[in-house]
Amino acid sequence: MNKIILIAFLLVADAIFAQVGNENISFSTGNFFMRGNRPSTKEHTIDGTPYINGKDFTKVIIEGYSKNVQNLRYNAYDDEMEFKEGEDVYFTNKEEGLKIDFPTLKKTYQCLNYSYDNKNRFGYLVLLVENPKYSLFKKEKIELLKGEKSPNAYSKDANDYYAKQKDVYLIKKDNTFSKLPKNQKEFTNDFSLNKTEFDKFIKYNKLSFSKEEDLKKIIGYLNN
Repeated sequence: MNKIILIAFLLVADAIFAQVGNENISFSTGNFFMRGNRPSTKEHTIDGTPYINGKDFTKVIIEGYSKNVQNLRYNAYDDEMEFKEGEDVYFTNKEEGLKIDFPTLKKTYQCLNYSYDNKNRFGYLVLLVENPKYSLFKKEKIELLKGEKSPNAYSKDANDYYAKQKDVYLIKKDNTFSKLPKNQKEFTNDFSLNKTEFDKFIKYNKLSFSKEEDLKKIIGYLNN
């Protein structure tokens, strides 16, 4: 009897393993496309969009995934990558360190464990500068805000709505993340820079601390 039970258990386990293997549509050893949780269905109307780059699914390149890579889109509200299979939408499973390149968007996301504002997080950051010394990332944020109540009974309440928040720029050094300094003075102090040389570099190149492309050049200066 015990042998029969053991054989039955092994057959069921083998069937489950085979099913899971079929769901992994990549050739990677990871489980990125293993059909993670499905996005929750909101029961009320929400204005706006949770998608930074639009709601279309876009071709991606993922190192180590060579075949049947699904088109993806980034849900900034849920901080998840989504793919579509049939009529159903699924979240991918997050894998630490995985880079997802969106060629048409000229944008690369990386899944990382990181922290800022004294809170640990596990999710996607836009990779802007990659260097062993200093790397630069951008956190894209969308929040769900409550719609305003109508002041009278003759008009409708405003719907809840998705609102894009200000991007947060993070600098990484030795696996430690911190918010990027806000201005020239903070950069000089935080990184112990030669003030005269740094000021000259900023002025000569006409750089602004509010422009992303200029921030990348400033990080390049730190790395050099």
